[in-house]
Amino acid sequence: MTDPNVVVASTVAAAQAAATVTPQTVGQIDKFGADVAKTVRLFMFPFQIGGALQDRLERYIDRAIRQVPEERRIEPVESMAYPIVEKLRFQPEHDPITELYIQLLSRAMDRERVGEAHPAFFSIITQMAPDELLFLRDFSSRDETLIMSPVGQKVYPDPAWRHARLDKCELSADIRQEIEDETFTYEALSQPELFPVYQEHLQHLGLIEYHNRLARHYKQLELKLRDDSELSVFSMKLTHLGRLFLKACAKDAEFG
Repeated sequence: MTDPNVVVASTVAAAQAAATVTPQTVGQIDKFGADVAKTVRLFMFPFQIGGALQDRLERYIDRAIRQVPEERRIEPVESMAYPIVEKLRFQPEHDPITELYIQLLSRAMDRERVGEAHPAFFSIITQMAPDELLFLRDFSSRDETLIMSPVGQKVYPDPAWRHARLDKCELSADIRQEIEDETFTYEALSQPELFPVYQEHLQHLGLIEYHNRLARHYKQLELKLRDDSELSVFSMKLTHLGRLFLKACAKDAEFG
């Protein structure tokens, strides 16, 4: 029976050799150092894919490494790094979900930010739709976000419906603008009609939650928390996990 330690040693040796004899596939090693080239090849070794897919995967790994200052680079935990790299093999470029994987891989190699790379985040990314990332970014722009939703229904409230709801409140111009600014921007989604599905899924993932500390705000706006004949109005926000997820995985995440 083959000694598993021998197998591991030979695998590492082969990957290290690949880093030294195939610099062309890594590209311009002098720009980011032999250590980066070695890391790229070590990540790539378990995944035998061809041509363009391999080149693209190398670019993804390279981007993740480049974001970490050299003095802060550490060897990532394999149980996190390899599943990310495996997912990146077939992730298209210019896909926002691809960027989430790259950012998480980068955090896993950063001595100062590795604590942000929560093990749950990989699983969350694998379940997310691009629109759900837009959903979270919209929430991150405010401490709290107002949601309008028909009572007892999971339906997208289109602009005409929302405007009609506010028209009946006879709000002053400044208060009207305030509530519109604090209301979720449904139309930023590529499929706003799926808003109720995204909301429910993100709640299930533990990234958003009902808040409703805006009770005084509702009074100021002359809105009821519940109106059976109209849209109800309630408040939601990112959870602590949701904020940490965006901080770790969403490039240039900003919070209101």
